[in-house]
Amino acid sequence: MTVDQVLQGRVPGLVVASGSGQPGASARVTLRGVNTITGSTSVLYIMDGIPIESGNLQNINPSDIESVTVLKDASAKALYGSRGSNGVIVITTKRGKSGRIAFDYKSQYGFSNLSSPTFKMMNAAEHLRFEEEVGLETNAANAGPGWTYSSKNPVYATKSPAEQQRYDFILDSLRNINTDWRKFFFQTGKFMEQQLSASGGSENIRFYSSLNFYNQEGIAVRSGMKRFTLKNNVDFNTKRFTGSINLTLGYAASSFIESEGASSGNNPLSAVYYALPYEYPFYPNDTLVHSGNTSRFPVMDLREGSNAYERLLNTSNKSNQLKGIWGTSLNYTIADGLVAKTRFGIDFRQTLDEAFINPDSYSGTRVTNGRKGSFSEGSRRYFGFTSTSGLTYSKKFASLHDIEVSGLFEYNFYDSKNFNYIGYGIEGRLPETPAGITAGSATNSFIPVIAGSRTSSALNSYIAIGRYTFNDKYTLNASYRYDGSSTVPANNRWHGFYSIGLNWEAKKENFLEDVDLVSGLRVRASYGTTASPFSRDFGYVATYVSTSYGGNQGIRPSAPGNPDYDWEYAKEANVGFDLGLLKSRRIRVIMDVYDKTTTNLFFNRPLSITSGFSFSLINSGSVNNRGIEVDLQVDVIKNKTLTWTVGGNYSYNKNKVVDLGGSDEFENGFTGIVRVGLPLGSHFAPKWAGVDPATGNPQYYTRDGQITTTYNAAQLNVAEFGTYLPAVTGGLNTSLLWKGLSINALFSYMDKVFRYNNEDYYNENPSFRTSNQSTRMLYDRWKKPGDIAILPRIGAPRNYTSRDIYDASFIRFRNLNIGYNLPIQLVNRIGGIRGIHLFVQAENLHVWTKWRGFDPENGNEYARYSYPSPRTYTAGLNVNF
Repeated sequence: MTVDQVLQGRVPGLVVASGSGQPGASARVTLRGVNTITGSTSVLYIMDGIPIESGNLQNINPSDIESVTVLKDASAKALYGSRGSNGVIVITTKRGKSGRIAFDYKSQYGFSNLSSPTFKMMNAAEHLRFEEEVGLETNAANAGPGWTYSSKNPVYATKSPAEQQRYDFILDSLRNINTDWRKFFFQTGKFMEQQLSASGGSENIRFYSSLNFYNQEGIAVRSGMKRFTLKNNVDFNTKRFTGSINLTLGYAASSFIESEGASSGNNPLSAVYYALPYEYPFYPNDTLVHSGNTSRFPVMDLREGSNAYERLLNTSNKSNQLKGIWGTSLNYTIADGLVAKTRFGIDFRQTLDEAFINPDSYSGTRVTNGRKGSFSEGSRRYFGFTSTSGLTYSKKFASLHDIEVSGLFEYNFYDSKNFNYIGYGIEGRLPETPAGITAGSATNSFIPVIAGSRTSSALNSYIAIGRYTFNDKYTLNASYRYDGSSTVPANNRWHGFYSIGLNWEAKKENFLEDVDLVSGLRVRASYGTTASPFSRDFGYVATYVSTSYGGNQGIRPSAPGNPDYDWEYAKEANVGFDLGLLKSRRIRVIMDVYDKTTTNLFFNRPLSITSGFSFSLINSGSVNNRGIEVDLQVDVIKNKTLTWTVGGNYSYNKNKVVDLGGSDEFENGFTGIVRVGLPLGSHFAPKWAGVDPATGNPQYYTRDGQITTTYNAAQLNVAEFGTYLPAVTGGLNTSLLWKGLSINALFSYMDKVFRYNNEDYYNENPSFRTSNQSTRMLYDRWKKPGDIAILPRIGAPRNYTSRDIYDASFIRFRNLNIGYNLPIQLVNRIGGIRGIHLFVQAENLHVWTKWRGFDPENGNEYARYSYPSPRTYTAGLNVNF
């Protein structure tokens, strides 16, 4: 589990969607809605003061984290200026404490398995029956062996008794195969984790260090990750001088399945359901079956399951990543209340990607260049440097006035380099190494493909921060940040961002001080401006690429550039309160209301093909997000031996496109439309009107509400089928602590979210009837006049309509943890041990949903066989020395 996935269901307004269940995959994280059409939606991650990449968190060990704070309101985010618009997640890692050196050992083992999808595919007998019905309805010669060898086929009557007996034998044999393809493509994924940490020190120097090893097999064969991490934090101080040094090193070796998210045989997650249930991937002599070796079952033309399994066994897709995060913070007290500060850090990543296709395999013969396998290798390097320096002055006057002001200068530099190649003509005795590549020449087909890219950018910032508190009740916060980015043209490069915030400690007022019902009340309000991070560097620059013409090498324009390209500007207001009720805050309520408008949106404006360009980058239009967030926690029982807490959080976000710069709408993505007045992510589709009971033909609604059987997308398309960006999100939690026993449960949910189910489009499609199909194609299909059916007749065209857009709302039983601290009297009998904690844990236990597919939480516009979140069981122990 990565750092971002730990936050699922715990923070109101924070949407954490597990885009892939592959080990080490990062989640998609958005905060308070999506604010851009083509720009970046990623939140900013700050770890121990250092900004880090958002999409590469697999090398950060969650066990090293002390706390995570999500910054949402304008006053907090404005401190990060042009980087903070999408929200900021601040990660603080564990620190050492003065005292004796303490050692902690953590060990856990577990396993994962595939959670069942909500659709059901045909077994062998059902698919043969389906083929027979297809043949009867359409008289198609290629309906499949269920029709070819059926006694209902007119051809059957022309055969001799011996031939008919053989036909019956073939069908009986196929019915008895009934292959469960999940046994070949999926597995029980095992994992283990071992960690040893040490912490301690004196009043002047303290440290925390840890070593961690994590090894996880995925639920899909050939997927998994091994991770090694080292963490070392050192804090030191003298009378005037304080500082810290933080180091994180991580190495992750990952193996991935191919073509995740594709409806093709190269993707095991789709092949396992496309595969015919009467296929089997091995001959009696254990020889692998594939389309290049079809002598056993000449009755079958397609071998999607066998071919996909053969490819799985003869290919590899690996990624090795080295990650280093280093930060240093130094503070020097110049005089009473005046402190000089400096912080600098580095975020470094080196990734080596590798893919191989065995030349001595059927998959190897299908490689276009030379048909003798391939080997590819790519290197991706990222380097980020940040430095922040300045002065802070704080003082309290007359016991009533408390002020703090800071003036800072910040410099950020980012650099990335990518290089990759694909070589062909692999020597089978030299697998998975570039040494096996045959050099390309004019006389062979082994010409390699080489590509690469590099980019650098920088951001300079002047920052002023101020705080004034009167009588410990009223606080005014203000900030101003002046940013200049190389990703913006010179005439728009520098821009200022500001914020103002007010806090009122109402509980300290005389009229509430003696009210026992209210144990705490803080009221907050803020307003500020930020800017969205750019989705690409130097998008405003006219660029060129290499080309050839008439055999001569040259360059040609690739992008027109735009010298007036500008920031996306965001203005946000936030009002909220923190309320505690009853003694010791037995009831705790946090509520926020916000309103955010982003203007000057990044646009890809289409250009005439005569210009030589597809589009140009411009700024136009605006999007609004407004919503409410509530977090409620209640200590139902709280005494010396028993504490039972129940809580939940709820967030509602209303997203709306306000302006498109004079345009009313444009299509976006495969199923999407961006239209003024609708939320981003809205679906655009012909409206399904059901099946005609008389003819079995599909029916559609026209834009004026009439029913037609003519499919004309231009006349049918409407946008009233929701959005794939959830409007309602939240979580439910409960915890029970009794003596040494603890029980914690967490549920998360999303509502008012709709996604295009591309999986159903393939699983219920007559055009793909030679592949396996959903059982609904057999039992819920129109077959005769008068049938009230869900699906049309078998010969009807299968077009994209609103029936492919499903409600993807869900409630997920995300986590159950049961732990027990052994009695201290028992632990004391073991020399040198301070405590032992035993625990068992289960994740993703169940999902309640109407969604028909792998996983409703995928977070994409459409579902297309992405790696589902597995169900995981864990047992482990923590020992404190």
